[in-house]
Amino acid sequence: DPSEADLWLLNSCTVKNPAEDHFRNSIKKAQDQQKKVVLAGCVPQAQPRMDYLKGLSIIGVQQIDRVVEVVDEAVKGHSVRLLGQKKDGGKRLGGARLDLPKIRKNPLIEIISINTGCLNACTYCKTKHARGDLASYPVEELVERARQSFQ
Repeated sequence: DPSEADLWLLNSCTVKNPAEDHFRNSIKKAQDQQKKVVLAGCVPQAQPRMDYLKGLSIIGVQQIDRVVEVVDEAVKGHSVRLLGQKKDGGKRLGGARLDLPKIRKNPLIEIISINTGCLNACTYCKTKHARGDLASYPVEELVERARQSFQ
């Protein structure tokens, strides 16, 4: 029950405006109920300086594996913004670590992301602005995730 929660963790999509409008309305609702808020996903990543995001904790699409520490800080009343792109030697890396725990709906199916980002800049879509250019996960990490999945 959201009204009983101490903190709202709101994930967002910025592909089209209706999703962004719903996100903005959810933020306002949380604030009206005096809830602490942590924002994730493409909207804050693509537009972190929007007025309605000021003072709120934000975790970007490349940093989602650090969500627990951002939530911990937000509960303490601190505002945290993690929006950086992960790089190694100047080369952009994939997104969140592949070894994070998962809850499967079907124990026989595992979905493993092989890359993040986008190759195109569709006129209706802001995803490229949020997720950046296409970047692949290292083959070794993909193989290890596959091994974990089989186990």
